[in-house]
Amino acid sequence: MSGLKFLLLEDSLLDAELIHALLTESGIGCDLLQVTTQAEFQTALNQDGFDLILSDYALPGFDGITALGMAQRHCPDIPFIFVTATMGEEVAIETLKSGATDYVLKQRLERLVPSVRRALREAQYRRTCKMAEAELYRREQEFRALAENSPDAITRIDGELSYCYVNPATEKSTGIPLERWIGKTVAAIGYPKGFSTIWEAKLRQVFATGVGCWMEFDVPSQKGRIYYQARIVPEYAPDGSVQSLLNIARDVTEYKLAEQALRESEAQLRQQKEELERASQIKDEFLAVLSHELRSPLNAILGWSKILRTRKLDTITLNRALETIERNAKLQTQLIEDLLDVSRIICGKLTLRPFQTNLIPAIEAAIDTMRLAAQAKSINLEFLVVDSRLKTANKSIQNTKSPKIGTEETPAPTSLKIQNSQSPPIGLQSPASRGTPSPPPQIQEQKFYVLGDPNRLQQIVWNLLSNAIKFTPQGGRVEVELQRVGPDETDDGDKPDEGVTSSSSSSFPTLHSLNSAKITVRDTGIGIKSDFLPYVFDSFRQADGSTTRKHGGLGLGLAIVRHLVELHGGTVAVESSGEGKGATFSVQLPLLEKREESKSVLLSSSSGSSPLEGMRVLVVDDETDSRDFLVFALEEFGAIATAVTSTSSALEVLTTFKPDVLISDIGMPEEDGYSLIRQMRALPTQEGHIPAIALTAYATEKDRQAAIAAGFQRHLSKPVMPDQLVTVVAELMQEG
Repeated sequence: MSGLKFLLLEDSLLDAELIHALLTESGIGCDLLQVTTQAEFQTALNQDGFDLILSDYALPGFDGITALGMAQRHCPDIPFIFVTATMGEEVAIETLKSGATDYVLKQRLERLVPSVRRALREAQYRRTCKMAEAELYRREQEFRALAENSPDAITRIDGELSYCYVNPATEKSTGIPLERWIGKTVAAIGYPKGFSTIWEAKLRQVFATGVGCWMEFDVPSQKGRIYYQARIVPEYAPDGSVQSLLNIARDVTEYKLAEQALRESEAQLRQQKEELERASQIKDEFLAVLSHELRSPLNAILGWSKILRTRKLDTITLNRALETIERNAKLQTQLIEDLLDVSRIICGKLTLRPFQTNLIPAIEAAIDTMRLAAQAKSINLEFLVVDSRLKTANKSIQNTKSPKIGTEETPAPTSLKIQNSQSPPIGLQSPASRGTPSPPPQIQEQKFYVLGDPNRLQQIVWNLLSNAIKFTPQGGRVEVELQRVGPDETDDGDKPDEGVTSSSSSSFPTLHSLNSAKITVRDTGIGIKSDFLPYVFDSFRQADGSTTRKHGGLGLGLAIVRHLVELHGGTVAVESSGEGKGATFSVQLPLLEKREESKSVLLSSSSGSSPLEGMRVLVVDDETDSRDFLVFALEEFGAIATAVTSTSSALEVLTTFKPDVLISDIGMPEEDGYSLIRQMRALPTQEGHIPAIALTAYATEKDRQAAIAAGFQRHLSKPVMPDQLVTVVAELMQEG
């Protein structure tokens, strides 16, 4: 030992030298400062820096007990050893109790060196412990400062797996008060057994191995499930054993939920991608079908037109050519109408013009339109009217022997019901229909009145019949049945499917409070596969979209049926037992129990006189072909027609020709039909009140409303059939 500094309180210079020599000889190198009085002792204490104090007990005017007290007050950590010749055992014990480190009698100075060494060691140990305690305290304060303010849940766990420290973030995260944690295990706190078992096994593993670990887990809480990422680290005792565990758990609930949402979003995106790819495939297939369906009629029209120009045909071939051209032109017209209908449906611009309408004439008209198509395939077409109130079942077309539909041998069909769904209001011009034949008297007496658009109702039946005839083989059978059913007999049960609402409940009656009319179309056709049944009423979907398909069409007819039925407040359903077993389509529409009688205009081509006999009609159209056709058709029915090409020409001939009716195109160069009608209505003379019909290729409901608002009384969309044109002109004149 060297570099030490001792303070010696001794009034004997000889004893002081002896003590210093003894220490030096024993290898304790030190600077020894000797003081003899109380004042000198106090001054020396004030200097600090001493490693040991040696003091005599008996001093002149001063004693060792007083010196010990002074040292205890000023530097209590410095060892204090009495070196004296006059100290009894009782005094020695008293000094030790007062804080002295040891005492050595001068008569036995050989004990001084061991006593000094021991005192220095103990002092060093105390200083080391004090420093360690200070460091430990500092670190504990740092830990608490970090733990108390950490957003992570930090806990300390003892060897009994109980919690001995829990920070505030733990309470905030779990909702469990701090006092419920201390001294308890997770099981005692109330966590589920499954989690407690896994958690405690992990804690025991760290205690046993001394190796920390990561862990992810989720636990229930008052706020729902909480997800954690936890790090469990061992805390060691001085002997190297694991004394406790520190658990730092981070709440990653938001991250986990975001991760889950991301996975769901990715799955949704994958599904949307697949749907888009499927939609793209359907689009490509549809465009290919559309190209085929539009080009095929053109081939027949253009081919026969070319042959007709040779004028080398006999009467039979000539009639065949004209019929072929007419049939294919009508087919193209229907294709275009279907495309326009679907476009209006998608854009939400399809609206209805509802009237009190008897379904029987509408169905008869649709059947009459499809009669030739059925005859061409030798298909027996039957119309059956069933009215439970009259206990009658009447047929408008007599049945012939044909396959029985719906016999007991037929297995239970797979069915699909289409309920009312939210759809935009609609209204459009249907394809021109043929004249309605006069039904048998017993049918005419029965009334099935609904609130609906007559053209659209006929279109519904026409589309279903067209579909049935198309897919029914040669010699098959198609049956149309109309019957009255009560509110408890509707196809959709007592209430709509969940999440489904009527698209027209504000304008039309519903099926759930009224009797309804049920239109059923059955066929003995090719049937429908069960996997395609849910998609029957989807736009652009066909069971066979390949180039080898046997049946034509765009796959739009049934989609249009669904939308039109829904807009009338009704439902449409399909049933089929599978391929080769036919199909049954059912439409239900709310019946009107009370109605107001309305007058209608009926034209008969069999009457003695022409319906337009003597009427003067002015035609305005810039297209030569259209103009010539209109004049010819009007004159065929007895009208006196003249045609001009522009608005200015029409205004010039008004006063000289004096027409009873004006028929005008809308889209014309320089001035359109709207300009013409506005100028006409501004005339003060009788010409300003001439009834007017807008005949145009602009066929949307918006176009119809614009025409009526401009001053026209009627709006007809091109192409128009002669009988339809004549009927509208005659009705207009009768109203006038």
